[in-house]
Amino acid sequence: MLRYCLLALGCVVLSQVVVGSQPSWCNLECPGFTTRRTTDDYEVRDYESTKWVSTKISSMSYSIAGSRGFMKLFSYIGGANDGGVKIEMTQPVLTKIPEETTWWFWKEYTVSFMLPREHWRNPPTPTDSDVYIETFPAMRAYVKTYGGWATGWNANSHRQGVEQSLAAEGSSFEDSFYFSAAYNAPFEMTNRRNEVWVMES
Repeated sequence: MLRYCLLALGCVVLSQVVVGSQPSWCNLECPGFTTRRTTDDYEVRDYESTKWVSTKISSMSYSIAGSRGFMKLFSYIGGANDGGVKIEMTQPVLTKIPEETTWWFWKEYTVSFMLPREHWRNPPTPTDSDVYIETFPAMRAYVKTYGGWATGWNANSHRQGVEQSLAAEGSSFEDSFYFSAAYNAPFEMTNRRNEVWVMES
């Protein structure tokens, strides 16, 4: 089932064009942002307020949580909502990673898809009680971009690098969680893009 959903995602990614004035690396509808400055270690972005569909997954593994969360959200945009509405895929798939564990190595990850702007005013209600709609306020993120496949290990490594640079500069940041943003389907072998977002506190 996951294989077919990922294949479908890949077809969507390949068939879409860049929306509006989005960056060239964003092939679907993405959150709007303004780049304030760029350093050797991170990019400072101010994001607009956005609307997302999300689900929480408890797991010992970032990858397992991401796959389970993706399936629930892909079902929602595929019509598992009160209107049976088919909703376009967006980028990135965003995973909120908490610093604290809930028990031993278990963490409660939050996996999210941004809703297309046409659905922000009146988003379809999910039929799965584990899936919900939320609004992200306008926010500032310190963003590190990297290639390859995102894993819990490399996402955390890049996040630590950003935090160390911010601490050295005396900048304040949120240290209880961070976001991992993935822009590609798993079968895309080249030009992969991942990001970590460390949030301003």
